[in-house]
Amino acid sequence: MNRRSFLAAASATTAVLAATEAPAAARAEGRLKVIVPKLRPEEMSDLQAAAPGLDLIVCGGEDEAVARVAEAQGLCYIVTPRVLRAGAKSLQWAQNPSAGVEHLMGIPELVEGPIVLTNMQRAFAPEIADQALAYLLAFTRDIPHFLRDNAEKRWGDRRRGVVLEELAGKTMVVVGLGGIGTEIARRAYGFGVRVVATDPKVWERPLFVDELHKPEKLHDLLPTADVVASAVPLTKASTKLIGAKEFGLMKQGAILINVSRGKVVDTDALVAALDSGKVAAAGLDVTDPEPLPDGHPLWSRNVIITPHTAGQSPGGERRRHEILRENLRRFAAGETLLNVVDKKAGY
Repeated sequence: MNRRSFLAAASATTAVLAATEAPAAARAEGRLKVIVPKLRPEEMSDLQAAAPGLDLIVCGGEDEAVARVAEAQGLCYIVTPRVLRAGAKSLQWAQNPSAGVEHLMGIPELVEGPIVLTNMQRAFAPEIADQALAYLLAFTRDIPHFLRDNAEKRWGDRRRGVVLEELAGKTMVVVGLGGIGTEIARRAYGFGVRVVATDPKVWERPLFVDELHKPEKLHDLLPTADVVASAVPLTKASTKLIGAKEFGLMKQGAILINVSRGKVVDTDALVAALDSGKVAAAGLDVTDPEPLPDGHPLWSRNVIITPHTAGQSPGGERRRHEILRENLRRFAAGETLLNVVDKKAGY
């Protein structure tokens, strides 16, 4: 089990024990039932083979899940406020289909109740980290400029400044060294970047991270950063974590990358930092608001914006299925689940 999964499981020991004891009690009364969405036949066969002791209730959407959830002990993917409330008395486990769970943290039946919540942390980390480095390389090598030249079918010129730089010797501050942050750090290190990171649950520093600090040290680290990469989950503590004060602490001409959640960054403050040159460029897979409206100031700044697509890849879907399959097996066997969310912390 990875560091964050294990820590979350340890901090939620009572809930995990409740989840692992509940299957035994339910088994005494009959087969465990778990709601799953409509999947491809080969996926369903794989899941059933992994946990033959489970009855998988296939639901086509939220309404059907609401109607059936009272008879189920587990809920996979169709994890919405309506379904959770309808199943508050029967559910022991809910598997969220993504890593982010901020949309579920306002549900008392979940947060304060015995339902164990698991997520898909690390399933999509490799491709999201790839995209983070793609933004960085695009800016340092001025790829957007040359793409415009390509579109106009001309050779173009050779501008300098923050562009046409090399990554070796630069410093990146990774905000949040979870699954995504770890993969960003690993890739940046491969380019010769000095990586400094913050994380609230620090156990050990990976070999590819030069320094690892508590989040309280962020303001001390920002003046050293050529690149700031946000990979934190969205919680009350991380909302607008990067705002006017934080931009003011950065080096002139720093690059911002946000592949976490749009609300982690104060959008107005980012626009102002781009206009002043404090931030030379920003790579954003997430924005606030999202989707970003037509005509928004960010569209006309030195920003690469992608529509929350960084987590899309066949590999991510394969890893998500593997986590679901393993958690179904563990749930049936009464074992500790993978990727248990610390509901009090919100991730």
